[in-house]
Parts: sequence; structure tokens; C-alpha cells
Amino acid sequence: MTDDFWKDAEIIDAYTDEQAVDDGIVIPVSFGIINRVTRPVFDDFVKDEECDLARFNIFMDKAIEIFDSVRQKKDDWFYKVVVDEIPYFVCQNDTGYFTLMKPEDY
Repeated sequence: MTDDFWKDAEIIDAYTDEQAVDDGIVIPVSFGIINRVTRPVFDDFVKDEECDLARFNIFMDKAIEIFDSVRQKKDDWFYKVVVDEIPYFVCQNDTGYFTLMKPEDY
């Protein structure tokens, strides 16, 4: 077995970051190395079609702080973080940065 099992694998289908943004599946954000959140994460801060940006920013500041701490312990492409006692996943996306999501979004 080779070190890179998928190296010569045929790509059957691809769904790009650009397509996911265009479809509203992920939302572009700017919080350090986290540059995407899934729609369900974002929607937790939306009421009557208005985003509570202050609450969202506080949440994301906590999330990035926890994520940075977890990343210092191991270098990987996939992480679990717990923010306000709620588990989330953070995984590397095809931009080279990371997406914050709920476990059911994975």
C-alpha cells in the first residue's frame, strides 16, 4: 500500500467551495483561520431574517480561541471543539482554511 492511497483515484464528482457558497450551504466569514460556517451554525443567530451580529461575533471569538488552543495540541485537518457546552466540528476546506459546523452538518 502506498503512502497516498487516493493519489491516483478517479474523481467521480466534486462540489467546490465556490458552489457551496453560491448555494448558501456555507457562509463566508473572517475569523482567523476559520473562513466558513455552515448555514445551520449561522442560522442560530438569525431571528426574523435579521442576524444578531453582536452575538455571532462573540460566539465566533470564543470558537476561534478554543480552536486555536486545540490546534496547538495537534496538527490535523479535522477537529472537535466545544463552545458553551455545545460540540462543533472544524475541518479544513478546499480554500486551505477551516469551516465550523455542527456535527450533523458533517
